[in-house]
Amino acid sequence: MTREDQVMGENGGEIHGDILEVIFSHVPLIDLVPASHVSKSWGYAVTSSLSHFNKPKPWLILHKQATRYPYTTSRYAYDPRSHMWIKISQPSIKYNLALKSSNSNFLYMLSSTKLSFSFDPLNISWSHVDPPLIWRTDPIVAKVGDSIVVVGGGSDYEDDPLPVEIYNTVTHAWDTCDTMPGNLKDSAASTWLSIATTNEKLFITEKQSGLTYWFDPNTKCWSRPNKLNPNQHISDHNIGTSNDDLILVGLCKNGENVEQVKIWKVDKENFQCEEIVEMPLVYVDKLKSESIGISSINVHVTGNFVYIYNQSETEEVVVCELIANNDYRWWSIQNVVAHDEMIMNRLVFTCSRVGFDELQRIMRSENQRFEVES
Repeated sequence: MTREDQVMGENGGEIHGDILEVIFSHVPLIDLVPASHVSKSWGYAVTSSLSHFNKPKPWLILHKQATRYPYTTSRYAYDPRSHMWIKISQPSIKYNLALKSSNSNFLYMLSSTKLSFSFDPLNISWSHVDPPLIWRTDPIVAKVGDSIVVVGGGSDYEDDPLPVEIYNTVTHAWDTCDTMPGNLKDSAASTWLSIATTNEKLFITEKQSGLTYWFDPNTKCWSRPNKLNPNQHISDHNIGTSNDDLILVGLCKNGENVEQVKIWKVDKENFQCEEIVEMPLVYVDKLKSESIGISSINVHVTGNFVYIYNQSETEEVVVCELIANNDYRWWSIQNVVAHDEMIMNRLVFTCSRVGFDELQRIMRSENQRFEVES
């Protein structure tokens, strides 16, 4: 750097701005917020360090909710920039329903009397609206542009097992649409489907078969059926969007019956798959349970980060950072929630881009506390 800003060190020595930027690259993001207010020079150094040395990276956020009244909820965030878990404390929120997440940072609660949802980076702000017109069990609920789309999850008490409704967050009105494709009738619940969203479309994949459709809330149209086919048998298909690219994370076995996890880039027009990377076996082993290995995986994707965990064993999460020029980096993290706590609580994961400006605003104006856990 050419800037001549300097600050005084602890013993009176001068610390030049470029050295300070390197130092700040090793400081957790939550600690950079107060550091940026020490002086103008420190503020410049923090901004430059985040731009050139160690940029903010998408956080994995764990929502731990008690399964019994009053359904107390606590939150923990993993920041891959500093490789630390952070406990987020906030004023009590009335979570009187089961928390659920469809993908990314979208969190919701649904009952016959209310739909509550949140999609800001740290799920601080909530909206509470009338429920969909048709009651359903375990539907897909996702945000696409200005729309909240509620898909499938039909009830035995309704004539239509594949209903689709859209809530417009601008007009605050519900609208009904054509039903889901009939091919998804036997797997219309969120348990059997994986989804990904862009600002324009909702992509839905049947996890077992790879059968895939997209839905456009603006035209209210469904696409023709497509099959994700990476020329390898996959027993569990999971999709996500990485910087607007559609990706597939698949659980498969090679000819020697060894479990593998691979990531493909998917062409959103013809749904052809191009392999990006295979998870090293040392990390596949970390996803296995002692009794049944890996039956199903869950995936959260934001930016160039892919978080993968065993749906039945959430004690460890494997992380893949997709880097430019076909490079990548793998590592794993221990779940900050102890095993005994998992039994008594519901664990819901989201994944968010938490920028420095957003974090600074929250720490300044909201009654939030951030404490480093590990």
